[in-house]
Amino acid sequence: MAVFRSRVSFTGHSAMAARPRIRRRASWPENLHEPRPGYYVWRNPITKKTLSLGYVPIEQAIFEVLEANAKAKEIIPTKRLVERMNDEQETIADLLDKMPTTGVKPATITARRHQDKTIRAALGLVKCSELTTKHVAEVLEEIEARGKMQWAVQVRSRMKAVCRRGMALGWMDKNPADATERAKVRVKRKRMTLDVFNATLKQAPKVAPWLPNAMLLALVSGQALSTVGLWERSSVKNGVATVTRAKTGVSIAIPLELRMDAIDMSLEEVIARCKASYVVSKYLIHHLRGNVKAPKGSAIKPKTISAKFLEARRLAGYSSDDDPTFHEIRSLSKRLYLEQGGVDTKALLGHLTDAMADLYANSRGLEPMKVRINGNHK
Repeated sequence: MAVFRSRVSFTGHSAMAARPRIRRRASWPENLHEPRPGYYVWRNPITKKTLSLGYVPIEQAIFEVLEANAKAKEIIPTKRLVERMNDEQETIADLLDKMPTTGVKPATITARRHQDKTIRAALGLVKCSELTTKHVAEVLEEIEARGKMQWAVQVRSRMKAVCRRGMALGWMDKNPADATERAKVRVKRKRMTLDVFNATLKQAPKVAPWLPNAMLLALVSGQALSTVGLWERSSVKNGVATVTRAKTGVSIAIPLELRMDAIDMSLEEVIARCKASYVVSKYLIHHLRGNVKAPKGSAIKPKTISAKFLEARRLAGYSSDDDPTFHEIRSLSKRLYLEQGGVDTKALLGHLTDAMADLYANSRGLEPMKVRINGNHK
């Protein structure tokens, strides 16, 4: 009686024999292969490409492959441990990831993110310890060559801050960005005059019912566009309006009795105008007619205020590319109060330095410097 033996392994699975090892190949050198009987090839360990030896005696194939393997080992670069440690040094990209964001305003973080993108693309792979002034200068020169002078200034400022952080972390011994030159920025925008302001104010109601109030609030208070757009009604208490500048976080307490003689209006009168819209709103400047994207009483975005001002200014006959924007109302406010006298314009505009205060006082050649004699202007 025939006995049938099942080919089943002890684990219950069908036995699968491993590929038998060819005994004669055990002593072959690395990278020697025989795809067909008697036909030999060599696989280059560097390029991973296969080179044919052809139908040659095995002794010749082994000799040639040993020779090729030895040559390949000479070509393959080998690094010492110290060199490999150097490869792992921190790069500028690593340093950018270490820049602090705690306590930084969202708008500033967004601006720095754009600056970091430019720096990362140009210098991200450079090791912190190997960064030179030439590296930074070449990046700035490329930006300046495109006519982006203000952008070059911003990137340089950011690079200086990044390198200071690198020194604080012990990744850098010096600040290579310090020695670079600051790009010369030529201001093209004209300063606003009272005539331009009044002409634009006259056209403002045709563009948006809230625009005259926004312009008057900016002029009398001296506040920036972002502050005007988010000025809350609740900020007015006990004869004082307290606002916080979005850019610097500086709080400013402005007496409602503050009056601008040039237009014969006080801050209290302007705020009363804003509140007389008969629309329930949290903000002084708000939408009077709502829509799906901007409900009635909601705040008006800064870019909307800027766009509507530009439209009114053009209706007034000022349509040149270098004519003043809404932001220039702030400088006009400072210059009018300086002319008027008796107002601390540095505190009013929330400037922390004399340099910034002087910048806004500069008429950029629009008006002659006036000589004061016994408090009078001549």
